Amino acid sequence: MKLFNSALVATGLFLSGSALAHVGLSDSMPANGAMVSQAPTTLELTFTAPVRLVKLTMQDEKQQSIPLTLPSSATSQEAFSFALPALSATNYTVNWMIMGDDGHKMKGNMSFMLHNAGMNTHSATPMSMDHDTKEHTEHQ
Repeated sequence: MKLFNSALVATGLFLSGSALAHVGLSDSMPANGAMVSQAPTTLELTFTAPVRLVKLTMQDEKQQSIPLTLPSSATSQEAFSFALPALSATNYTVNWMIMGDDGHKMKGNMSFMLHNAGMNTHSATPMSMDHDTKEHTEHQ
């Protein structure tokens, strides 16, 4: 009977640990691997189960840290949202560490690329207008 109880406890610990090991990032905004042309104002992370966010860092491709504020709540939740400062066009990596209610910690990351941030079409418009003006001047 003692051996049976030990096996039952070991099986329970194994199953609870393996079930939690499958908790991970289910969705993010910007999406993992996305190339965005508009600078996001928020970072949103959604996990497959309620977790506590233990650590969160965001860096650009030069390994410079982007300041983020962790939530003050110690309660588990599935979704987190963070305000972002103004971002420049580059690649960004977000590293996270989460903890389940049983104390099991897991790490992961996601990344996205901000392409042509801050650029607009106004700079191209005067060039085409100058070109049109020159054509009219040359033909007269």
